[in-house]
Formats: sequence, C-alpha cells, structure tokens
Amino acid sequence: MACALLSSPPGDPETALAAAARVLHGRFADWVVADTAAGTAAGPAGAPPSRRAVVLGPAREADGPLWRALAGQDPAACPLVVEVARGGSASLQVRPEDILAFGEDASGASVLARAGVGSLLCVPLVRHGGVLGVLTLFRTGGRRAFSMAGGRAADVMSRHIALAMRRRPA
Repeated sequence: MACALLSSPPGDPETALAAAARVLHGRFADWVVADTAAGTAAGPAGAPPSRRAVVLGPAREADGPLWRALAGQDPAACPLVVEVARGGSASLQVRPEDILAFGEDASGASVLARAGVGSLLCVPLVRHGGVLGVLTLFRTGGRRAFSMAGGRAADVMSRHIALAMRRRPA
C-alpha cells in the first residue's frame, strides 16, 4: 500500500485512491468501492460523499450488471456510506443484518444480496476533520469474514490513503 500511495503523483487524489483500491482488490476484498467528496476537497464533517470514484469487483463482473449497478449508484443512496461519513467511524459487519445498508439497484434489489456479501468494511477517508470520501470493502461467497484485526488494518490504511489524497506537489 505504501509503495502504491507514494508512487501516485502528488496533487492527484483520484489517482491515489485508484492505486489504493487496486492494492486492496483481490488480496483484501472481493469488491472495492470508493466514494469521494465533491472535487475530493475535504467536505465538512458529516457531509456524505458525492461521487462514486472507483468500483473493482470479481473478474466475471468486470463490466457486468452488478458492476454497472454499483458504478452508477449515488453514494447518498447508500445509508451505510452516509452513516460512516457522518459519524467518522468505520463499520465492520459480518453477515450484514440490514440488507439495504448499501442501497438498491435500479430494479429495487438489494446490492448486498446481489453481490452475496458475507462481510463488509466501510471506512471514512478523513483528513483534518474533513471527509474526503468513504472506502467500502466486500467479501463474498465462502471467503473468510473480515476480522477486528482486518478492520484495524483498514482503518490505518484509510488514514494513509487520505494523506496521499491531500499530498501537494513540491
């Protein structure tokens, strides 16, 4: 992660976020969804992200219907994303109870159910009290659920990602 973030060009928050998502995808999570605040400028604490910036999923979904549903989704329509941005705290869920926590697709089906999510991690990208975005990670199928240690690792990575997103050119 450090190599990917330090290799991304300063002053380009979207590239830093995409680099981080590529590191997490596959190794740490089956799906990586990253939402950013408008212009990736730190919005006020509690402001929900306004744009879906990155969606990475299983190879079979590279441009499939579920990928398109996630990519086209408004982050403000994802209650979990809004809650994490507003509260500034991560959420780790194993067998999510609220099947609509990540919203619905255009047909009204639960995104979590369609993806077969067994566990999820949703972490805010916060810098100096402002929300730069929210990073959501899904594990699906028979994959082992996220642990508390994995949640802590994601929290540390989210802080590093936020630092890289705000890094200024020399």
